[in-house]
Amino acid sequence: MIWRSLRRRTPFISRRPAELERAYRSVFLCPDGQTVLADLAALSGIYQAPPIDVDPRRGGYVDGRKALFARILSMIRISEEEHAALQEAARLETLPSLPHEDP
Repeated sequence: MIWRSLRRRTPFISRRPAELERAYRSVFLCPDGQTVLADLAALSGIYQAPPIDVDPRRGGYVDGRKALFARILSMIRISEEEHAALQEAARLETLPSLPHEDP
């Protein structure tokens, strides 16, 4: 696999933001991308309150995860309704799994 750089493909700097946004949207707004986005939201803790007693190093790590996820959200620009659905999907990802019941 060859990794592609937008900077190399887009010679005019004014086209770069639009192409980058299009790339983020094509990745995260398809069905599999939405599943990954919900998982990343849960993993980043973006919708969770920060821990009460956290040391600065751990706090920086938590803030960094949230900032990275916020970057993704800013690039895909979803509606309030979509954001609420994403938040609910992330919440469901954080719930413990229930044991499988056999009929």
